[in-house]
This record gives sequence, structure tokens and C-alpha cells, in this order.
Amino acid sequence: AMLVVKKPYRKCGLGSKLVCRAIEVMQRKGVEEVMLEAETTNVGALNLYENLGFIKDKRLHKYYLSGQDAFRLKLLLPIPQHILQEEGIEQGDGEGQEGAVAN
Repeated sequence: AMLVVKKPYRKCGLGSKLVCRAIEVMQRKGVEEVMLEAETTNVGALNLYENLGFIKDKRLHKYYLSGQDAFRLKLLLPIPQHILQEEGIEQGDGEGQEGAVAN
């Protein structure tokens, strides 16, 4: 799946909340590791993921059809509770996600 926050709603913490919620669901289902790819030029996404504890695992040369490289990022679960708290996420928090889109 691809997670995107529409431009007018960026820099409001929605991306972090959306990713944290997805991770929470994965943890409850027993997932032990999360892997994803992000363009090497997507500084915003890379910062978001690194702030949540993801580490760069590998550079994928010409990963995208456009010829752009990507980084494969990994997160070992469970995610530390202090990271969720720093992002203002509580388990079961039902706050709306206006402006957030999951593809």
C-alpha cells in the first residue's frame, strides 16, 4: 500500500499518526518486522520513517520505473512505546485522519 498526505495537510503530524496506526495494527497481528521503500530524494518521508525508528537497510538502484533509486527501510517490532507517545499516539485513539489517503 502507498500512504500519502495531501499537500495542504502536510507538516501537521498526520503522516506520523497514519504510519504509527498502521504499525500498531501490525503489532497486534503479530508482525515482527516492517519493510518499506522510499525514494532517495524524498527527504520528508525518509525523515518521518527515521524518526519512527526505521533504519536504512539497502539502496535499491533504479528501483522505480522513472529510474530513481530507493532506500529499503526496516523497523523491528514492537515499536517502543516512547516513540508512540512522542508522536501523540495512544493505542485505540480514534482521532480522524482528514487529508490522509491510503492507496
